[in-house]
Amino acid sequence: MKLETIDVACVGIVVADCVARPVLKQPQLGQLELVDTIGLYSGGSAASTGYDLAKLGVGVALIGRIGADGFGDFLEAEARRVGCDSSLLKRDLTAGTSSSLVTVTPDGERTFLHSIGANAKLTPSDVPLEDLKARGCKVLHLAGFFILTAMEGERGEPASDLFARATELGITTSLDCVWDATGRWSSLIAPVLEQTDIFCPSIHEARAIVGLPESASPREIALGLFALGVRQVVALKMGPQGSFVMDKGGEHHDVLAPSVEAIDGTGAGDAFIAGFLAARLRGFDLLESARIGNATGALCVSALGATGGVIGWDAAVALCQRMV
Repeated sequence: MKLETIDVACVGIVVADCVARPVLKQPQLGQLELVDTIGLYSGGSAASTGYDLAKLGVGVALIGRIGADGFGDFLEAEARRVGCDSSLLKRDLTAGTSSSLVTVTPDGERTFLHSIGANAKLTPSDVPLEDLKARGCKVLHLAGFFILTAMEGERGEPASDLFARATELGITTSLDCVWDATGRWSSLIAPVLEQTDIFCPSIHEARAIVGLPESASPREIALGLFALGVRQVVALKMGPQGSFVMDKGGEHHDVLAPSVEAIDGTGAGDAFIAGFLAARLRGFDLLESARIGNATGALCVSALGATGGVIGWDAAVALCQRMV
């Protein structure tokens, strides 16, 4: 499916998650254990943020690489089902679709077996910036930095160059990352941050990037990210504690999250970004955008799966208003 007009291009990791729950114990070699359900879900931060944006009424193109396999068929169908432009999901004939085998215990703890697959081969050439701009694209959101090998290079130069070209076209750049298991942190991402308008890491990821201790405040961490080059806004995702947002001019807010019954935390950070960007696109200020982001994240954790709880803009606004 191809949309004539889009507001946001979500670029990055897309994953097929095969989830078994509840797993009381791992089977011994050659043995079998029974579970209540095994389901196939769409995951990956680019897909989750993109799907949530579409549910919030934003025109979205999802850009990534998938394999020529059943998991790829499923992810493409899911993008179409939620109303995302799926025409830029590229089929890679040399790599399988990125996938995870997830086991969930009765108390919600998860273990993962993961194959990076085609995500590792996503490159800037897969992102047609001029075409996106012609179709009205206002925001380029790159999700999954630190596990996008071909986007990162040795010093972040492919992603940095992509963002620089987007800036030249007048497109706002937005960045999300994952935990860097290699420990490179700022040495890899700093050149990209210099071309990033909006950066939305978790507070734990942000602290590691700037190299500050556990005792560092959110404000100190945000200032460290601005010092590394972030150009407009830092939004730190803080789980049940909500978020901390700050702009380049110094305006900052600690924003509480709505109280909800948490069922599944998968995708909550991606949902926050979707709500935050959707609100910014609607002209909301920094504080109100963070509140909408928190509300969207809270909706996410109230249902199973990475995107199932996000049901629409009106629901996010209603939940947000309970906090005012």
